[in-house]
Amino acid sequence: MNVKAILTGWKNYISKSDVVESVAKERAAICAVCPHAKQGKIIAFIKDTLQEVQGAYCDACGCPLSAKIRSTEICPNSKW
Repeated sequence: MNVKAILTGWKNYISKSDVVESVAKERAAICAVCPHAKQGKIIAFIKDTLQEVQGAYCDACGCPLSAKIRSTEICPNSKW
């Protein structure tokens, strides 16, 4: 996990620019059907406009998906 990229993802989660959200929407659709997307108990309180990743994390890298899909990180399984 690249901490700097995930922090950027959280910043993008808060600021919600149209470009970032467009990319995040495409990524969320991919993550929603990925077997590595798991529901987390600690991050379950995080509300996301992209409900398919709300409260989820990637068990391949451990990143919360709400931040991951909005970051400069790449998918650990090269899906995006």
